[in-house]
Amino acid sequence: MLVSFENRTVIVTGGSRGIGAAISRGFADAGANVIVNHLPNDPDTRGFAEVESLVKESGGTCVSAPGDITDATVCENLCRRAVDDYGRLDIVVNSAGFTRPVTAAETSDELWDAGLRVNLTAAFYLARAAIAHMTQKTGGRIVFISSSGAITGGGGAAFYSAAKAGVNGLVRSLSKELAPKGITVNAVLPALIDTELLRGRHNDPEKRKALIDRIPVGRLGLAEDVANAVLFLASDQAGFICGQHLIVDGGSTYK
Repeated sequence: MLVSFENRTVIVTGGSRGIGAAISRGFADAGANVIVNHLPNDPDTRGFAEVESLVKESGGTCVSAPGDITDATVCENLCRRAVDDYGRLDIVVNSAGFTRPVTAAETSDELWDAGLRVNLTAAFYLARAAIAHMTQKTGGRIVFISSSGAITGGGGAAFYSAAKAGVNGLVRSLSKELAPKGITVNAVLPALIDTELLRGRHNDPEKRKALIDRIPVGRLGLAEDVANAVLFLASDQAGFICGQHLIVDGGSTYK
């Protein structure tokens, strides 16, 4: 199935690295106007340059929109930029997030607060900011990147699993509120995706093999596997799918 996002405008948070970068490229390759939000730091800025280069090679376009989306004003400005620059806002993908391996006893108050703020609160801020702009047009799509860790307790830290479980609840609540306005809300729940983050935590060949042994399909997931699920949920073909949590895990979550 081919999907097209010609003349659609998309905001992707955390869109310059890892899963977010694959999502940004996927939408750009499918013809969308892609606004790539990322932190204004060197790794994220370099990541955007790589995304932009790949997008240009395939004939697409994307623009950089640095900013910290834990600030509600930044989220409002992102949505306003979409409308000012392209005349519409059709799709929002909340991909920004972080985790780190830490026990509950080792989790400081500051880390707990930051984990919930980045993984949950910021996602709500952007969804809230997008609603008015989407309802002015012909509806829209909001897709959250959650995690299978919200189900299994994985993800390396209690703050991460708790925040992602909050995202899942947010999806269900917003879907009931916004579907009558023509806005569908869904989540994609990845597990064991072969990104820079996972490679940094599991760079030993034996440990990587142990991870793969846990996955029925016999391989780690790719960022593109997640991006493909996001593009489907954002497409016209998924117009009757709302309030769902699509697990992208190679069969590992309920193994």
